Amino acid sequence: MTSEIAQAPVHQENPSPGVTVLRLDRPQRRNALDTQTLELLGTGLAAAARRGDAAVVITGGNDFFSSGGDVASMPGPDDGVLAPASRLTLVHDLVTSMVRADQVIIGAVERYALGAAWGIVLACDLVVAGEDAYFKAPFAARGLTADAGTAYHLPRRLGQQRAAAHLFLGEPLTARDARAAGLITETTAPGQATARAVELATTLAAGPTQSNAITKSLLAQDRADLAQFLANERTAMALAGHGPNAHEGRSAFLERREPRFS
Repeated sequence: MTSEIAQAPVHQENPSPGVTVLRLDRPQRRNALDTQTLELLGTGLAAAARRGDAAVVITGGNDFFSSGGDVASMPGPDDGVLAPASRLTLVHDLVTSMVRADQVIIGAVERYALGAAWGIVLACDLVVAGEDAYFKAPFAARGLTADAGTAYHLPRRLGQQRAAAHLFLGEPLTARDARAAGLITETTAPGQATARAVELATTLAAGPTQSNAITKSLLAQDRADLAQFLANERTAMALAGHGPNAHEGRSAFLERREPRFS
């Protein structure tokens, strides 16, 4: 049985009992994460929880995962003190739901996962990536602080120095290196990540779903302080969003040029 949210940026599919696939579908915006997309991802996770599914696959399809937050739709400093961080409420709700869900969340990444999209991938329990995929946190180039819990997960998994290179310098991380560092579960041939993720989800659905949920809750103890970190992140984003760096970063992105920070 398959159901879809018609003409929406996220399609919800149920390829087999106990498995939900949430597929990003904004190809014209490279699956950028706007308000509606984030809301529908949250709705899809909630629906999977109500059904008691075993696993949820989050994918951008076979072309790319996501270019990150939709800069063009983000509120600016003129919209209020907390406006630059308002989108983070939805991002944080999504990340928190993923970590706390009984379902095993599997990310399927092709080509790239950038910025907030990488943060979402880092919140997954398992990740399958095409062997030519890469991950990048270009927040500094936008004059912003890291969001979606990226600055929470990367130092804990990569160490302070390697994390700093990604967060300050925007260095990309290849799928091969991500696997070697323990950030992803496995790689596949390009274009096969979603199919493989669905295979894993189907295996989980046929397995001991209740004990897997308990195991996930034990693993989540390593992220017990995530909620406080996200609250601090929201404040940091509000502050950074009102500075001249953020204004120049946003302008440069929309004008398709390199930023000129003063």
